[in-house]
Amino acid sequence: MKPTFFKLLLYISIFIISCNPSPKNDTEFNPEKLVSYYLVSEKSDNSNILNPRRLFSQGGFLFIIEDYRMPPDLPLIHIFRKDPITYFNSKGKIGFGPLEAQSVEVYNPGLSDSTFVMYSGMDRKYIEYHIFDSSRLGIREFRIPTSETPLGSIYFSPDSTFIGIPTYDENKFVEINLQGKKINGFGKWEHVEGKKEMSYFHHFHLNQGWFKTDDDFKLLVNASIFRDRLEIFDLQTKEIKTIDGPSAELPEFNFYEATMPLDIPISNPFRYRDVYISNKRIYALYGGLNEAHYKETSELAKKIFVFTRQGEPILKFDLDRSVHSIVVDEELNKIYGLTTDEDPGIAVFRMPPGVF
Repeated sequence: MKPTFFKLLLYISIFIISCNPSPKNDTEFNPEKLVSYYLVSEKSDNSNILNPRRLFSQGGFLFIIEDYRMPPDLPLIHIFRKDPITYFNSKGKIGFGPLEAQSVEVYNPGLSDSTFVMYSGMDRKYIEYHIFDSSRLGIREFRIPTSETPLGSIYFSPDSTFIGIPTYDENKFVEINLQGKKINGFGKWEHVEGKKEMSYFHHFHLNQGWFKTDDDFKLLVNASIFRDRLEIFDLQTKEIKTIDGPSAELPEFNFYEATMPLDIPISNPFRYRDVYISNKRIYALYGGLNEAHYKETSELAKKIFVFTRQGEPILKFDLDRSVHSIVVDEELNKIYGLTTDEDPGIAVFRMPPGVF
């Protein structure tokens, strides 16, 4: 049986590792050179789904995260069985009290078969929920420490430390301990030609996106929304691989004060829309479409680029409908996505047999 979330806090391991490994094997890739497969989906509708933002999975379940701007009497989390798609349970009581949350954003893997943990950025805490009980409340919660190295995206690791992307630090990835102290930094932001006055926060903003880990917590991947970049951080070797493409060009942007976000024109296409890491591959959902296109067509992303876990491109999938968050089940040979139409639901794409 896997250790519970809070037993992990009792076993703190100390690792002596290199603090600043260099990015390894930086590459550019051209998706036009990849073999392409067209995937046709079936859509599953459910009246409980209102304004879904994220999709996660654990075992035979899917977790759909609703937008935090929900009526307080509705749940933040819907639980569905994968095969077939059926509604199972709801979690996430909205509120400010113990075991309640104002929002939930990130699923934290690897804890228990019967429970799951979500991170609330607004509350700065992790909440553990039981999949099978009837209460929307969590069963335990743990607040992250105040840190001099604040993390914009964050995971609680099996080693009882926090790993994430810092909002204002020289390193791309940072590890902090339970007291909030930075203990390791990995990779450094690259100089942008003609923009040497950029602050660390500006680099964070330019590269921010979808930050995911695999179920075994061996890889972290950041898929940027403003530029065509994937960063793969191997937590075992501490190596970082950067993949640029389809375009190596940066978006146009201006910057002003060091703590202010970049001024990126709204006409800039949004690039990666999500990423999923299986125990065999990396699936990167790609848009390349701007806000005006989305408002006119409701389309955000209809391509998935597939890579090895080492970052080598394999193939691409062209989707028959737009989705904005994905989960892949390689045993079922299916890709699940949240649709972006007026009546959002779950799209199920079946991958061709023997495609890999």
